[in-house]
Amino acid sequence: MIYLIDFCGFPWCILPWLLSGLLGFLMGYFWMKKWQTMYDDMESKYNGLKRKYADLEGDLEACRSARATVEGDLATAKGRTREMQAELDKTKADFDTWKKNNTKSSDANLSGMASGFAAGAATTKLAEEKAPAKEEKSASTAKSGGIYGGLKADNLQIIEGIGPKMESVLHDAGVKNWSDLAGKSHDELRAILDQHGDKYKIINPSTWAEQAALAANGNFEKLIALQKDIDGAAGTKSAGGSDSKLEKIIGKTQKAGFSKFKTDDLKIVEGIGPKIAGLLVDAGINTWSKLSETPVSKIQEVLDAAGPRYKLAKPGTWPQQAGLAAAGKWNELRKLQDELDGGK
Repeated sequence: MIYLIDFCGFPWCILPWLLSGLLGFLMGYFWMKKWQTMYDDMESKYNGLKRKYADLEGDLEACRSARATVEGDLATAKGRTREMQAELDKTKADFDTWKKNNTKSSDANLSGMASGFAAGAATTKLAEEKAPAKEEKSASTAKSGGIYGGLKADNLQIIEGIGPKMESVLHDAGVKNWSDLAGKSHDELRAILDQHGDKYKIINPSTWAEQAALAANGNFEKLIALQKDIDGAAGTKSAGGSDSKLEKIIGKTQKAGFSKFKTDDLKIVEGIGPKIAGLLVDAGINTWSKLSETPVSKIQEVLDAAGPRYKLAKPGTWPQQAGLAAAGKWNELRKLQDELDGGK
């Protein structure tokens, strides 16, 4: 009875306040957790953006460094361009001076040529009677056309001791071809070299005229033999048996038609394409030398084993062609291939 009275005496008026406070606490706790989650998410995104910003700053610094490098290269290129323009202007001025100084002599030469043509018919017969040996020599030179191994008579670089710069110096001095060089004495050549400074003093032109005379007269075999006994650096005769410069130049010229093929590329052989080359390589025939030493019957076995599609292949001359390629005999290989029909 007492408990009932106490219970009935409970201040029920404060119950709504207690419920409101409890509800408010629960709602506050809920929103606090939610905002905490949102804050953590935003902080994570912020940290991610900071990392991206740091990466972008690194990329920007790299771009600035690359730009500085490019600007330096551009400045260097502009400087080189100015130097080249100055060299071009100087060359043009030198050419204009040379042209001006040689105009009169050129006119005189043209006049002499005109007179020569006019009197040519009358003097030809007399020249034939009085100088048959000289005419025979000229005919030999004309037959070669001043050309040997694809080289023209104005190519002074076939002479041992003459490179591109020296050839340019000689051309500027009026030494235009082998005949002009053959007519120059050692002292005349020395005087030409001395005009271009100390760097040409070490060059010895003592054999140049002799070499040029052999070239002008078409005696290229003798020229090659002579060059084998010349020290290229000193320009003097020796017993060293060195390589001939003319042979090297001719070798490059002769090989020009086969320059697209790499060393030991079997497709250089007429009749061998990519697929057959692959078959031969798989069979261990992977070089020009090995192909040149392989019997035709062995090659035919490789083709037969690959199936009927290779029945039309004709390997009869393949070892011969490969041997010429291995020996560097490009003129002979080209001549042989011109006469072949699919390799046979």
